Amino acid sequence: MTASRAEPVDTGQVIHLAVLGHAAARPDAPALAAAGQPPISYGDLAAAARTYAVELTRRGVRSGQVVPLLLPRSPQLAAVELAVLMCGAAYANLDVRWPAERHTAVLDMIAPDLVVAREPAPAGACWVLAPEDPREAAARATAFAPVVVDATAPATVFFTSGTTGLPKGVVIPHRAVSRLFGPSGLPGFGPGHVTPQAAPAPWDMYAFELWGQLTSGGCSALVAEDHLLPERLAGLIRDAGVDTLWLTTSLFNLFVDEDVDCFTGLRVVLTGGERLSPTHVRAFLDAHPGIPLRNGYGPAENCMLTTTRLIRREDCDLPGGIPVGTDVPGTRVLLLGEDGQRCPPDVPGEICIAGRGLALGYLGAPELTAEKFPTVEVDGRPVRIYRTGDIGVVDRGGVLHFRGRRDRQIKLGGHRIELGEIEVTARRLAGVRDCVALPLTGADGAVARLALCYTRDGAAKDPAEVRAQLAARLPAYLVPAVVRALDQFPVTANGKVDARELERLARRPARSNRPARAAAQAG
Repeated sequence: MTASRAEPVDTGQVIHLAVLGHAAARPDAPALAAAGQPPISYGDLAAAARTYAVELTRRGVRSGQVVPLLLPRSPQLAAVELAVLMCGAAYANLDVRWPAERHTAVLDMIAPDLVVAREPAPAGACWVLAPEDPREAAARATAFAPVVVDATAPATVFFTSGTTGLPKGVVIPHRAVSRLFGPSGLPGFGPGHVTPQAAPAPWDMYAFELWGQLTSGGCSALVAEDHLLPERLAGLIRDAGVDTLWLTTSLFNLFVDEDVDCFTGLRVVLTGGERLSPTHVRAFLDAHPGIPLRNGYGPAENCMLTTTRLIRREDCDLPGGIPVGTDVPGTRVLLLGEDGQRCPPDVPGEICIAGRGLALGYLGAPELTAEKFPTVEVDGRPVRIYRTGDIGVVDRGGVLHFRGRRDRQIKLGGHRIELGEIEVTARRLAGVRDCVALPLTGADGAVARLALCYTRDGAAKDPAEVRAQLAARLPAYLVPAVVRALDQFPVTANGKVDARELERLARRPARSNRPARAAAQAG
């Protein structure tokens, strides 16, 4: 992939030029905060990046390359990422917690000329980089002229689940990241604002939490632990001035359950990635009526967020769930029917996305890229879109409502079943806080039974009673054969419900289906 130079560079769209612009204008402003250290300034971050960029160039990094980084979350990692971008290349963060065989598989996919890591890497030349405070690297800085790239050039590669068992590499341009931030962007970013950076480095919300503040002049507070916990959040609000927070739905629910007061002091809270639980949202709104709470929706293929919704109390009572909102800056949502035509209001269709947030495609997968990112005719004009596979409706006010995945439709006993229908019904039962319906396959791989896992409310109902209530409300073929009560849903490293672990728990005897808090947060 080569950087485009066809149009003049917009420094507000190119990530490293935006960061360097803040470093030139406000060199002493805080850029990165880490526990036990004084904040790292924009000036020191930029100088450290120059030091690393000189070394990267000496080792052969050039415009258009992808440089894998096998480094733990730290201020140094942010400086190296910035340095890679200054070389005109794109970085790809590999999680240091992945098993060695996953590292090897991903490195084979990238086929890099250089890997930056703490220890020798299994593929390609490797720069073994010892840990240091970026201020130490800044003290060695020399002149370095950033490579000129256009905002459409690759900036980073995110990794998302793939149907083949290997992750897909989603290639993201600069403008897909930076489009959300700045004077006309999302609230809570810019000078005076601080966001925790706790998302896993290979995920798109890592960029949201890091570059969201650094491209707009704010500060990112790096969380060394694998997961942000309620007590840690309260400390960051108190000690680092954190005022803007992103949490996945599962973690938001956990925070509300464990300590709803931990949000005190925030000015903006964003959550999403899965359907919101009206019970948890109501509890948050009751405890914090003055803190704006936004629902966010969007696949990694349309970097970070596609729509947001400032949640209103009445949203919790909508039968279809809390809306996912309206388009974010630089993004356009289209609902297309099976005939490829736009759906009128209140008619379900596939959620398709256009605009500056779109990925360039999948790394090394041209056929899949062509399939998922086609160019279609919309209103008489060709438009490049991403086909999400999600189903939604747009109401007459222009608000998007999520209706589920196409691939969550299953067949059992000759009946076509939408798992979302079971979940909507179960969430209305007293004693059910949140739930996930899932199919359980038999030895032949076909769906053999339905299962429902739920977390309990204060008016706790045992599984037998929940199943009886479902049987009173649903046709027999929609009633789960297996019903399990859990203290918390297990979540992945990305903070989303861990479907594989949930299935394992559903298959276990009923007396053993309560994971401890640690299991609910483990990746």
